[in-house]
Amino acid sequence: MPRTRGHLFVCADGCCCGRTADGFSPVPRERFHAEWERRNLRNRVHLTIGGCLGPCALANVVMLVFDGRQAFFHSIDDEAPVLALYDWIERLLAADAWLPPPPSLAERHFTGSTWEPRPDGQPVNDRHLRPGAPPLAGSRAVPAPERPGREVNPDRLVAPIEGPAAMPRRNGELLFEAPWESRVFGMAVALQDRLAWDWREFQGRLIAEIAAADGRGEPGGYYERWLRAFELLLAEKGLLRREDLDERTEEFEFDERDEVF
Repeated sequence: MPRTRGHLFVCADGCCCGRTADGFSPVPRERFHAEWERRNLRNRVHLTIGGCLGPCALANVVMLVFDGRQAFFHSIDDEAPVLALYDWIERLLAADAWLPPPPSLAERHFTGSTWEPRPDGQPVNDRHLRPGAPPLAGSRAVPAPERPGREVNPDRLVAPIEGPAAMPRRNGELLFEAPWESRVFGMAVALQDRLAWDWREFQGRLIAEIAAADGRGEPGGYYERWLRAFELLLAEKGLLRREDLDERTEEFEFDERDEVF
């Protein structure tokens, strides 16, 4: 029985990959399959075109596993990077060994796991995102208080919120239509993680704000209500002054500050 040397995974049905209706580029499904057939890679490098591969901060992601090594690439949106990817796979097979990705794929190569070295050789610092971890070297951030045995799962935090206040989802995954929505969600979770408040306080604020806004017939979507509830709780806890918020809003409105993504 033949043994495969590798496996190419293509995200085409995840929460963002290939979803042109949401503003993302299409995934060239047909080209992936056609090149795999044309180059006769069956039984050497398997091909799976399916769902999410994990790194949802990026879109149109592929992962190649070859001889126990892996490499992630993002923004595989058209024919050129697909051909470059298959050219590289054929070079791996010809060399009978792992080779670094070629320059044509370098700008799309990224680290998918904390145990995998970064393509640019810099330290993998993802560990600072874990609750209770110390700040990065040179950082002025204050470490989170110790809470032995407690792991924060954002999805589990919002799961109990039901009815009109339930978070938008698609295929079971949390849905964000714009970058600012995921950022304000992350900020609320991060502050709860640092014990700035009990999550039930924010949940109650959110439910009340949605009901009040709907009762007034105010325009806006779910995350406009989320942002309002977040601002009110920040002010109530003394973490943010209303005048500071108004000043910062005005700076963005008049292009005195650049957007951050």
